[in-house]
Amino acid sequence: MNNVVKMTLADQIYNILKEDIINQNIKCGEKLTSKILQERFNVSSTPIREALNRLGQEGLIDHITNVGGKVIEFNEKDINEIYDFCACLDLEALRLSMESIKKKELVLEINNSVRLQEKYLESDNIEEFMIESDNFHDILFRYADNSRLYNASKNIRSQFSILANIYQNLTVTKSVVLLEHKDIARAMKDNDFSKASFLMKNHFKHAKEYLLENIKKASIEN
Repeated sequence: MNNVVKMTLADQIYNILKEDIINQNIKCGEKLTSKILQERFNVSSTPIREALNRLGQEGLIDHITNVGGKVIEFNEKDINEIYDFCACLDLEALRLSMESIKKKELVLEINNSVRLQEKYLESDNIEEFMIESDNFHDILFRYADNSRLYNASKNIRSQFSILANIYQNLTVTKSVVLLEHKDIARAMKDNDFSKASFLMKNHFKHAKEYLLENIKKASIEN
């Protein structure tokens, strides 16, 4: 029998607001005032404060005294830091996962993820492709079996996901992402950590440079 996890009001509000921020239903720079949130969820200030504190701890909002918070905004330095930090975490997860005693299962899961990504892309199911693309990286963290590494990844990936949703038309094409994932999976299957880590590093470097270049182009055109 599966354990049922009961969520508090603060947990529920936190999850709803986090999803709204990541999906950009609540835009970057938008204020989250305690009073309006209390009215929206029909609750007291306590669960709102707890939810906002958690969002602040994850770096998704900046606190505003006596008001609530404001959703984070990104500049070029932020984008560089997010991509570089994600790359560092993924490289460590890759190393630990490839040293795992469950390496055979790891390779099977990674290859299955690549097959699913290919299937979703061929059927033009971009939403499912993006979910499975994220899962490709998540698999590495699960097999790395390091809770602190995993938690650090969860926090920064929330910001990474916001960027992906804001600039979805300016990011590397999905076919390129799939091709790079295939190359990484192949190197992992061959047990070639040196090649896999080189490919992973370039995976993030390429994506970051492509995004920054297109943001600059878009700003010039506007």
